[in-house]
Amino acid sequence: MLPFSQEGQGKGLSDSKRFLVALAAPGIDSFPRAGFVVRHWLGSLRSISAAVLVAAYAATAVAVGPAPEARQDVPRRGLLYEIRTGASTVYLFGTLHVGKPELYPLSRQTNLALAASERLYLEVSLTDATSVNVDTAAAAMYGDGISLGQKLPAALMEKVSARLARYQFPQELALKMKPWMLGQTLLLLEAKRRGYDPELANEFYLMDYARAAHKEILGLETLSEQFAIFDRMSQAQQQAFLEQTLSELEDSRFEARLKALVDAWANADALALEDELQYEKTQDSVFASILLPRLIDERNRVMADRIADIVRSGPKSFVAVGALHLVGKDGIVERLRRRGFTVRQL
Repeated sequence: MLPFSQEGQGKGLSDSKRFLVALAAPGIDSFPRAGFVVRHWLGSLRSISAAVLVAAYAATAVAVGPAPEARQDVPRRGLLYEIRTGASTVYLFGTLHVGKPELYPLSRQTNLALAASERLYLEVSLTDATSVNVDTAAAAMYGDGISLGQKLPAALMEKVSARLARYQFPQELALKMKPWMLGQTLLLLEAKRRGYDPELANEFYLMDYARAAHKEILGLETLSEQFAIFDRMSQAQQQAFLEQTLSELEDSRFEARLKALVDAWANADALALEDELQYEKTQDSVFASILLPRLIDERNRVMADRIADIVRSGPKSFVAVGALHLVGKDGIVERLRRRGFTVRQL
């Protein structure tokens, strides 16, 4: 558990909330050396950023599990590609950022690729606890004397309070968050309430094995880069994002869409994942118009550059990013193909 500097701080909270307490608690400017997470769990339904999940995971003690099984009877799950140039090879895996026990173990091909790799690259790595610093926290939380209640209209605050009560999440903590951070947190809590656990994200599975096997664990991006995507929004845009998130959580189609995304990943169905991404782009929302171009399109370009460098430099590595980054003509896979790399799906 997180060694809070104030006695009793965070007592009684679930592990998924401890990061948020840590950000808000005075006198805490770093996290224990414990973990990491992903970016957004699967594009539609907005997207829970890795920054939020990473930090939630960083505040927990992680038990390293046994080495992944390379069983013959496990179906293909997720998207796995081999990227090659000359004698250099990188495996590229599309992850699911929430999970259920029945989605494990991962496929035989994925486990063998991980075992054969010297390095594991995740979207964000928190193996270095100092990655979470005051500047990063400031992008998600208001400073002293500023409260979310001062920023939002009364009617919206009533909706926020009702949703927080449903999750038994402390309002005094939520009021320290910027609107974008609160919206992401509510999505995280709702996903978990419906049985899709961020603590069972693929990245935890991969990282637990890599740590047990003493493989090097690196990140393609930093937490600061991911937080900045959201913090670049104006106050009005952040407020609209929060309000639209609350509306989505009340939508009767929420669970069906979430299940469809998980099923598409579980069936290694790249076309279905691409359809979900294209559908999200057509929506009239802050997420579609402001965040998606930054979260997907801009980051695909940057991550493709960084993966290309990894392939060229060696050694053999396993790169894991959210599955929606791999699909479509502007996804990382096609971007690497256009650069002349040999890419095949495994």
